[in-house]
Amino acid sequence: DQHNVLRSIATAPPTFYPPEPPPDYATVDALASSFRLDAPFVYATKTSNTPRYQLMQEFTRSGKPRKLSVRRLLPSETRSASLPSSSLDSPVLRLRYDEDGTMYTITTYEMRGHRSSTLAGSIKLETGMSVLGAKWTKFWLFTKNARRDSLNPENEARLLKYGYHADEEWDKRLLFSVKRGVWEDGERRRVAVENGREFETLGEVSGPRRDLLVSCWLKRVWMGEGIRWEDDV
Repeated sequence: DQHNVLRSIATAPPTFYPPEPPPDYATVDALASSFRLDAPFVYATKTSNTPRYQLMQEFTRSGKPRKLSVRRLLPSETRSASLPSSSLDSPVLRLRYDEDGTMYTITTYEMRGHRSSTLAGSIKLETGMSVLGAKWTKFWLFTKNARRDSLNPENEARLLKYGYHADEEWDKRLLFSVKRGVWEDGERRRVAVENGREFETLGEVSGPRRDLLVSCWLKRVWMGEGIRWEDDV
């Protein structure tokens, strides 16, 4: 009967991601590599001065930030907006967040992708300090290990013999490490640099990779110092 229970759970409907947006949703400037956070937008700073990403924040009943969502703006939206203006009629202030376009959602526990172009699994942040007093941050990707999935009936014999160990169900891979504003990937190659609320990717970076780097940077800022803006509640 335990076998039947495991089988019924394992055959639950799979999770489907929303289809990718039409071609018009592609990044306007594929060469954009330098960004500046001016919430609720992230602006490209060298090749142009227009918003590239938009943020939406959710709060608990007590008013504490609970979740941050990130989406890439449509080309039509970036063309109609420019640098932030003090005017309440500024086009950039009228842009509404489209939840269907969300790339990543960020909480204090994890970051998760919501499109087929984003990473599957759970991205978690770890912080610490070296013996010399330098602070560091690491981003880890956790994905299910199919060979050790407790919900897979094929693994029943192993579970009965060795018991259940939660940490064995997940594969853990280092995505990025950050120290003194320098970002390195899991192979210790420099991939980006940051300075406060400015961020720059290094070398040739694909669209999904840039989305991932920017979102991880936003998670680091959000968890470190917080991100707030007028009328965000």
